[in-house]
Amino acid sequence: MNRATLLSEIKETLTLDLEGMTCAACAARIERVISKNEYIESVSVNFPLKKAVVRYKTELNIDELIKKIGSIGYSANISSSEVESAQNYKNIFLVPFLSLGFSAGISQGFNTNNSLRAYVLGFIVIFVFGRRFHISAAKKIVHFEFNMDTLISLGSLSSVAVSLLPSANSDMFLDAGAYIISFVLFGKAVEEVSIQSSIDVSEAIKNSRPQNAKLLNNGNIEVKMVSDLSGGDLIGVSPGEIIPIDGVITSGSSSTNEDFLTGESIPVNKKTGDNVLAGSINLDGYIEVEVKDDAASTYDFIEKLILEAQSTTPAIQKNLDKVTQFFVPGILTLSLSSFVYRYFLLGNDLIRSLEVAISVLVIACPCALGLATPIVLYKASTLGYRDGFIFKNFDKLQNLKQLNKIIFDKTGTLTSGIFSIKKIDVGNSKLTEDIVLSYAASLEVKSNHPVAKSLLLEAEKRNLELFSSKNVKEVTGSGIHGSIHDTVISVFRKKDFENVLEITIDDEKAYIHLQEDMTVDKNLINKTKKYYDISILSGDSSEKVSLLADELGIENAFGDQTPEDKLEFVKNVQKTEGVIFIGDGVNDSPSLQQANVSITTSISSQIAQASSDIVIHEGGIEKILKIRNLALVSSKRVWQNLFLAFIYNTLMIPVAISGNISPKLGALAMAVSSISVVLNSSRKLVK
Repeated sequence: MNRATLLSEIKETLTLDLEGMTCAACAARIERVISKNEYIESVSVNFPLKKAVVRYKTELNIDELIKKIGSIGYSANISSSEVESAQNYKNIFLVPFLSLGFSAGISQGFNTNNSLRAYVLGFIVIFVFGRRFHISAAKKIVHFEFNMDTLISLGSLSSVAVSLLPSANSDMFLDAGAYIISFVLFGKAVEEVSIQSSIDVSEAIKNSRPQNAKLLNNGNIEVKMVSDLSGGDLIGVSPGEIIPIDGVITSGSSSTNEDFLTGESIPVNKKTGDNVLAGSINLDGYIEVEVKDDAASTYDFIEKLILEAQSTTPAIQKNLDKVTQFFVPGILTLSLSSFVYRYFLLGNDLIRSLEVAISVLVIACPCALGLATPIVLYKASTLGYRDGFIFKNFDKLQNLKQLNKIIFDKTGTLTSGIFSIKKIDVGNSKLTEDIVLSYAASLEVKSNHPVAKSLLLEAEKRNLELFSSKNVKEVTGSGIHGSIHDTVISVFRKKDFENVLEITIDDEKAYIHLQEDMTVDKNLINKTKKYYDISILSGDSSEKVSLLADELGIENAFGDQTPEDKLEFVKNVQKTEGVIFIGDGVNDSPSLQQANVSITTSISSQIAQASSDIVIHEGGIEKILKIRNLALVSSKRVWQNLFLAFIYNTLMIPVAISGNISPKLGALAMAVSSISVVLNSSRKLVK
């Protein structure tokens, strides 16, 4: 049996590594610019990962796209497939701690009448350690755009400028500007540590794959990097080794463990002509494998799916990005208005008016808003993979918890499509169970019908002998007949009995009662029914579907459904409520695309997987409740983050306008807000 699906054959996307982003507004800006290209189908820029995932038409000039990104102040390169080592945490925090130390030394310099040392320390912090904020802000201003760096840059540079005024308290303003940079750098370092600690699962996937393969070339064996293999290359895989790349067996036979990919630990027999998947373990025989033309790997596809999920921009984040576009100019206006009001209308002195204006600039920086969803999204995607499923879009995952209707396909979803023998009834004949099964299997060996495979499997389990048959003819949809040793044999479905085979051996009859193996039990369905109204749509006969529905306790079940019938059914339900559709076959693809959320498994057809929003790569539909739980918990975490971010701005901006907080404390409060969101996002997503 060759069960697993070649996931790697699904269309690829372009992944870009980005540099120069300092906040979520930068990501939104790059996304807007890329999306304007007529050859771009979709784009999603992920700020924490510093990556862009681009779906594009073949006419796209990638070099021109990269130049366009460079023209707005960022750099982009095609993402490398090599695993990058995580930074040392000490190095991440080195500059922030140095910056804090230098900032503390500013006041000491002024207090000891060593203003030169104080200004040197201040300039190092603001113009050297903080240069990326100024560069980013300058690049945005050139294009008449603003981001969070604009507020940080203006706040710190204004502090330096005011400290140089003869009547200013140089100590208060210079160290305030330095502390602004220091606290922001410290907050950014915490962000980086959080993101690095969230990458473990993706890195584990990459590191677990074989790096080398045994290339067979004219009788010689050459050890070669897997990344250097090409389509048509021939590799050897010994027992106990992990298959390094997808391919087809050209010589030898074995069995493989595909648990890593399908969640099924039962060995799968493989022979010449069968597909084998990267990540599966070759158990007991030496095989030679021809690499597929595209030299692709199921590992690569899983990594791409995870990255694509991590790089999607949820609707809530897109709305926040739109708010940020207007928020920053609004804060600049508010800061200027505060200065004008205090200096010209209230008659405050110049220094006091500038102090309040700078405090407003610094404390209003909405960095926390930009972090509310990306880190949660990243953690949710890695946790989902660990639990056996991959979601392609965060919004679809979130939708799942809001829907109340699930429509299941039957075969391959609720049932395996594999039949087992419930009993063999020989009645009053002289036949024995073994003779009946042996003769029936001897005919069915020449059929590809699922029932034929089930009879052969049972004969193999009983170690029964199979006989040579002749004049075998299969009657589509009914059965098969032929002869063995001049004995006429027929195997047909008994009239009016869906799962009963009538076996005729000469003039004697026996009956084999079949039952289709289910992939679910009533207990799972009952648990699922607590949250969802369940229906079954199937192309199988209404009788089969009704029997299954009765056994599982599902009231709404419909058989004899064509793909068009299924699609129309889904559309009709959607007139009043959303739909989750779970299917596996090519005939389910239209319904999978139509549904609000669609789910398939790793043994589903490639077209079905390409059409679905969530792919269960390990296990079966019992994962539906885990998927729902992840949707609930991740959504709750995002809303917690938004509360932490908004409550901060709501409370602190009025405090700054009223003049009750210094620029230094404003910078600290802003950094604490971002850190609180990061730490909340980094907590385990468990319920």
